[in-house]
Amino acid sequence: MVDFSQRLKQLRLDKHLTQAQVAGRVGVTASMISSYETDIRLPSFEVMVRLADLFGVTVDYLLGRETRRMLDISALSDEEAAVVCGMVELLTRRRPI
Repeated sequence: MVDFSQRLKQLRLDKHLTQAQVAGRVGVTASMISSYETDIRLPSFEVMVRLADLFGVTVDYLLGRETRRMLDISALSDEEAAVVCGMVELLTRRRPI
């Protein structure tokens, strides 16, 4: 099972962010982000929620309780959301999750 530290680091790298950039966006120091990524410390619940929001995932995803990432399409029109859902359905049929 992938743990929090690995998930956090991978999400950060996927977004091409530095530890300092993530820290600034969630209100902690870069050394705190480093300690999260090296499994020395766990963030508070408040910081965990901010990290989930920053990366567009659920807290359960960060904690390794689920494997699916979340995609926020709430700002899209119904027509745009239908297109995105159709694309996701097409891609998951080709490559089972």
